[in-house]
Amino acid sequence: MDKPSKSKVLISFLGTGNYQKVKYQLNGQSYESDLSILPINDYFKPDKIYIIGTRDSRWELVANLNYERLEIPAGKSADEFWQMFDLLLQNISISESEVAFDITHCFRSIPFFVIIFIKFIKFMKKSIEVSHIFYGILDQKTNESQIIDLRPLSDLLDWMEAIASLKKYGDLDDLCLLTERAEKQIRKQGIKQPLKLANLKRELKELTDITKMTYVPQLGEISGVLTQLLDDETLRQETNVYLKPLSLLLPELKEMIGRFKKPTEWEAQLEAAKWYLENKKPSQALLVLREAIVTYVCLASGMDPYEKERREEVEKKLGEAVKSKSQDPLHKLWDKVTQLRNKVAHALMKRRENIYPDRSMRKVDELINEAEFVMKEQKHGS
Repeated sequence: MDKPSKSKVLISFLGTGNYQKVKYQLNGQSYESDLSILPINDYFKPDKIYIIGTRDSRWELVANLNYERLEIPAGKSADEFWQMFDLLLQNISISESEVAFDITHCFRSIPFFVIIFIKFIKFMKKSIEVSHIFYGILDQKTNESQIIDLRPLSDLLDWMEAIASLKKYGDLDDLCLLTERAEKQIRKQGIKQPLKLANLKRELKELTDITKMTYVPQLGEISGVLTQLLDDETLRQETNVYLKPLSLLLPELKEMIGRFKKPTEWEAQLEAAKWYLENKKPSQALLVLREAIVTYVCLASGMDPYEKERREEVEKKLGEAVKSKSQDPLHKLWDKVTQLRNKVAHALMKRRENIYPDRSMRKVDELINEAEFVMKEQKHGS
C-alpha cells in the first residue's frame, strides 16, 4: 500500500522594498511578476502558504493569494530574533509536511535566521522534509531573475554534522541517513542503472548495527567488504558526481575501517576496544577487552576462539588461576578486567557503593594498554 503523499507547505518572506515587475525564470518557465512567490507558487503548488513579514511589509502585493499572514519584528536585536523563533514555532504547522522556503525578499539578516530555523525544525520534527530553499537572483541589466534552490547549503550543514559525529563518536547513523537520502534523490532524477552508492548505504548500515550491538567478530568481515567497495573507482566517480561531501569523507571512512583488519582475531578485538573507548563508549570497550583476552588464550592453546564450549573452558581456567592467586601477568589482568566488567554489566545493582565515572574511564584506558603489553609480551616469549 502506497504511503499518502505529504502536504506541501510554502513559507515565504515579504519585505518593504519597491518591488517592480521582473521576468522570473524557474524550471525552464518564464513568469513576469512583482514577487518571486507567484512563480514559486505556480511551480511548487503548495497546499498551504505562510507569508512572513513586518507590519510595514508590502502586504498589498499578495492580496490575491490565499495565505496565512504572520507578522514578526524586524530582527534588530537578539531578543527580537527569539521573538521571531517563538512566533514561527507557535504559528506554523508543518508536521508530516514537505516544506519549501522562499527567501528572495528576506530583509536584513533574516536569511541567516531562516537557515538556523530550518536546522532546528529538521532536528525537532523528523517527519518534515525541507525540499527547497528558493532564492531569486536579479540581473539588473536584463531585469531577469533566475530562481535557484539553495537547499544544498542546508544539506552541507547536515554533512558537517555527520562528519562531526563520525570524528567525535565514531557514529555512522547520520552518514547512513544522508547517503540513503541522496540515493533516493538520484532515483527521482530518473537514473535507472545500479549504483555503487546503494551498496555503500547497505554496508554502512550493517557496520553501524554491528558496532552498536558490539558484534566484534563480524567487524573484520564487514571491514573487508567495505574496504574493497571504497577502493572501487565507480563508487568514487558516483560520489564525485552525485554526492560531493561524501567523496571528501571516503579517506576518513577507509582509515576507520582499516583499523579492524589485523593479523589475528585477538589483535582485531583489542583494536576494537580502543576504538570504542576513543569514541566515548567505555562500557563496550571493556566488554570487548574481556573477550579479546579469551580469544588470545584460545588461539595460544590452538583452540577455535568461536566455539562456545572452548571459550567457556578458557574462562573457567582463567577464573581458577585468579582464585589460586596466580602472579602470571595475564591472570592478574583478567582479574582486574573481570571485576570492572562485572560492575558495568550489572550496573552496580549488586551492592551499593560509590562510583567515580571519570576514574573508571581512565581505568579502562589503563587496562587496554596493559592488555596490549601483556599479550604481546607473552606472544613473543612463547
